[in-house]
Amino acid sequence: MQYGAIVVTFNRKALLMESLTALKNQTVPPAKIILIDNHSTDGTQKLLKSKGLLDDAMIDYRYLTENIGGAGGFTRGIQIAAADSSLDWVSLSDDDAIFETDYFEKLIAYQVDHPEREVLTGSVQVADGRLQVDQRNRFTSWNTFRAEAVSEAEYHENFEFDQYTFCGVFLSLKLVKKVGLPDAGYFIWWDDCEYAVRTAKYARPVNVSAAKLIHKTYLPSLDFKHKYIPDWRLYYGIRNRLITIKRWRLNPLASFAWLIVFYGRFFVKLFGPFYRGYRRIVVRVYFEALRDAIRGKEGLNPHFMPGQKFSSSSKVDE
Repeated sequence: MQYGAIVVTFNRKALLMESLTALKNQTVPPAKIILIDNHSTDGTQKLLKSKGLLDDAMIDYRYLTENIGGAGGFTRGIQIAAADSSLDWVSLSDDDAIFETDYFEKLIAYQVDHPEREVLTGSVQVADGRLQVDQRNRFTSWNTFRAEAVSEAEYHENFEFDQYTFCGVFLSLKLVKKVGLPDAGYFIWWDDCEYAVRTAKYARPVNVSAAKLIHKTYLPSLDFKHKYIPDWRLYYGIRNRLITIKRWRLNPLASFAWLIVFYGRFFVKLFGPFYRGYRRIVVRVYFEALRDAIRGKEGLNPHFMPGQKFSSSSKVDE
């Protein structure tokens, strides 16, 4: 088996160096690292050159003329991998995924023993040692794509599940050619979940739990559940989930009923303490996400741009 490792990066050159080192040091290294640079402005390209990585035959570096988001970056990477007849499989990760040295050795060994499997993942931990269970989920509804994280107890063995993220997922390129490309119009968030819905028609993922990576994200998704953290990506998460529901739901009436309840619960929660200080911006997020999902409007929203910060407005909305 020959595999390519797709890495999407944007303005995180130090993390990228760590990520690339982990890939190059794999006990079963990739035949190619397809590095998609989403128009970094922090000197990423200069650092790669100084380290000799732009001349490394293993690395296929593509600098994009604009930031097309994680969704666009993964789409571009998969296009490149699928066009390379020497590759059989492909992995997907951002620049903050640091693979243990035997990550791909363990995935490949499992696939050799189970050749029918076409989607594999490993276990994800955040930098403080917690298991990031929300990276591997099972759908409790195929109408709303509500999902529950696989419990930590199941990570003692390998397990099947439904919804993966693009954090260390390992895909057969034969499957990719059946399913097509991710939706680049999602820009960020839910592009991987929508892709999992599509690949589920052909193959159920298996988590090879002994294969591990460290997800050095600055804001673990686990922490969003405990307190509200203003984040420009929330708009894309809601919009893209609603588009996914509209596109792949099994029962339109069931998904419409869920939508009413979903927004009803939001408005009840809006007047509690959770959103205090950010109510106006949160209302805008939920309103524009719904409007754009109904219209099928994808791509960037100028009100929610990469890196945008939202300050507290407690004096206004309290």
